[in-house]
Amino acid sequence: MGRYRAKGVITVFFSLTSVLILSLICTTLESARVQGARAQAANIADMGNYSVFGEYEKKLLEKYEIFAVDGSYGTGDFSIERVNGRLRSYLQKNAAVAENGLVGLCFDPWNLKLDDSKIQEYALLSDQGGEVFYQQAVAYMKKTIVAAGIGKLFQYHHDAVTAKSKQEEYQRNKDSSDQDMKELEKQENEKKKALEEQKETGDTAGAKQTEEMVPSENVSNPLKMIKKLIRKSILELVCPEADISDKKVSGKELSSKRSNKKGNMKLESEYSGLTSDLLFREYLLDHFPNYLSKEKEGKLDYQIEYLIGGKKSDKDNLKSVVRQLLLLREGMNYMYCVRDSEMSAATESLAALLIGWTGIPPLVTVMKHALLLGWAYGESLMDVRILLSGGKVPLMKSPESWVVTLDNLGRLDELLENAGDSHKEGSSYLDYLRILLNLQSVSDQTKRSLDMVELNLQSIAGLSNFRVDHCVVGIREKTEWTIKPIFLRVSTAFLGTSQSDICVTADSGFAYH
Repeated sequence: MGRYRAKGVITVFFSLTSVLILSLICTTLESARVQGARAQAANIADMGNYSVFGEYEKKLLEKYEIFAVDGSYGTGDFSIERVNGRLRSYLQKNAAVAENGLVGLCFDPWNLKLDDSKIQEYALLSDQGGEVFYQQAVAYMKKTIVAAGIGKLFQYHHDAVTAKSKQEEYQRNKDSSDQDMKELEKQENEKKKALEEQKETGDTAGAKQTEEMVPSENVSNPLKMIKKLIRKSILELVCPEADISDKKVSGKELSSKRSNKKGNMKLESEYSGLTSDLLFREYLLDHFPNYLSKEKEGKLDYQIEYLIGGKKSDKDNLKSVVRQLLLLREGMNYMYCVRDSEMSAATESLAALLIGWTGIPPLVTVMKHALLLGWAYGESLMDVRILLSGGKVPLMKSPESWVVTLDNLGRLDELLENAGDSHKEGSSYLDYLRILLNLQSVSDQTKRSLDMVELNLQSIAGLSNFRVDHCVVGIREKTEWTIKPIFLRVSTAFLGTSQSDICVTADSGFAYH
C-alpha cells in the first residue's frame, strides 16, 4: 500500500491576515510595555528623590531634629540647578541597567534613557516665615511630649493671659498715678512757698504752725530710694555680680534681616492653633540656651532672650527680657498690694505722715497710691534679682513669699545686693521665659529661631557657608525619557512602516513632613 503525502498550502489572504494579527499582538504588547515604562520612570524618579533628600544636613537633624538638604552643598552658592544636577545623576544611575553590571543576566523590557529632568517647584526652609521649620518642630514635639506635659503648657498660657491682664491694669494705674504725683508735687511746692512767705512777712505764728505739721526727718519717704534706683541701669540692679556676655551680631548675619532666596512651592500646613504654638515654644526652650544655661554656643549666648527681645547683642536682649519680667512682676505685685488690707493700711498711715501737713486729704490718697506702686516696684526688682540668681518666685504672691517690707523699702539697694537663689518655692526663670514667649507672636519667634539655627551651625567646622534659605525641603520635578521600540519592530518589518523612539514623561515630587 503506497504512502499519501499531503501538500501544505497557504493562501495570500491568510498570509495577510496572519501579518495583521501578529502586528496587532505586537502593538498591544508594545502598548503594555510603554505603560510599564511610564510606571518604571515614576519609580526611578521617586528613587532619585529619595536619594537627593537622603543627603540631608546631618548636623541640622542632630541638633534641631529638622530635615533639610543644603542646596549649595557646602559652597554657599545656592542654585536649584545644582540640586537638579544631583537629581539627574541619580536618575541616570538608577535607569542604567548596563552600567550596574546586569547586562546578560536579565532582560530589561524598558530600556529607559533619560532625556531631561527639570525641577519645576521647590520649597526652602525659610519660606513663608519659616513655616516648614515650625511644622517639623511641632511634629517632633507631638511625638516626644507626654499628655501631662501638654496640660502644663496650657497652664503656662493661662498664666501668661492672667499676667498680661494684670500688667495692663498696673500700667493704667501707674500712668494715672504719675499724673497725680505731678499735681501733688506742685501743690506741695506751693505750700512750702507759702511757708517761706510767712517767714519773710513776719508771720511767725503761722510759719511755726505749718512747720509743726511738716514730717520730721525720722519719717523717711521710700519713694526717694525708688527714684534713685530708677535712674540706674536695670542690669546693674538685678545682676550686678554676673559676667554679662558682650557677644553681638550684625544685621546682615541674621536671615530675618536680609533678603533671602525664595522657593515657588507651597507646602500644606498640618499643624496650627494654640496647642501647636505651645509645643513649638517648648521646642524652642529645649533647643536654645538662655541666660542661666551652663552650656553656651554660637555667636550669641542668650538665645531664648534673643527670641523674645530680637536685639543684636546679648546685653540688649537680656535687658529687654529683664524689663519685661519686671513689668510682669509689677502688675502681679501691685494687684496683691491693693488687695492686702494690712499693706493698704500701712501705706495710708505713711502717706498721712508724709503729706497730711498740707491739709489736702486727696493728696494723701495720691501718696498712698504712689507708695503702693513703689512698693510693688521694689518687690519686683527683688523678684527679678532672685530669678536671675537661679531662685524661684511664685506667680501669685502670699504673705510668706513677700520679701520687701515697707520699713526696709527705703534701703532696697542693700536688699538687692544680698538677694540670692535661696528662694526655692514658685516658678523658675525658665518658667517665666515660657510666659514671656506666650505673650509674643509665634511668627516672630519662628523667624528669630531660624536666625539662631543658622548662626549656631555656621560655628561648626565645615558649615561656615550654611544658610537656612539654601535648605531645600521639597521639590516637584518633571522627567522625560526615551525608550527604543521592541515589539513594533515586527510590524515594521512586515508592513514597512517607519520606526521612531517612544517618549514618556513622569511627574514626581518629595517633601519632608
